[in-house]
Amino acid sequence: MGALVLYMVKYENNQKAAMLNNAPMRDRAAIHRKAIADFGGTPIAQYGSYGEYDMVYIYEMPDDVSVAANLHLTDSFGLAKYSKIVPLLNAGDFVRSMKAAAEVETEYSPATT
Repeated sequence: MGALVLYMVKYENNQKAAMLNNAPMRDRAAIHRKAIADFGGTPIAQYGSYGEYDMVYIYEMPDDVSVAANLHLTDSFGLAKYSKIVPLLNAGDFVRSMKAAAEVETEYSPATT
């Protein structure tokens, strides 16, 4: 399994205006699916939203470098006012990560006692 991510984006107002006035540019999910595939990724889900974010995507990429490359390209066009990416783990990997956190021997501690 590659890198599974949740990507949330808020578009710049001028970009949203351009989408309103240019029908082929309105379906951002279709455009993003192609860009994800261009980097060897697999789109899983895309949702339009309103409020803090305009679109939400869940997709898998071959690795973290492919995720970063896709975001560098997307960011370079200036479409987004801001965006956020969240790495995702499947439920089994999440449980294994909790087990590893519980079992690791470390000197790490909170700053307060």
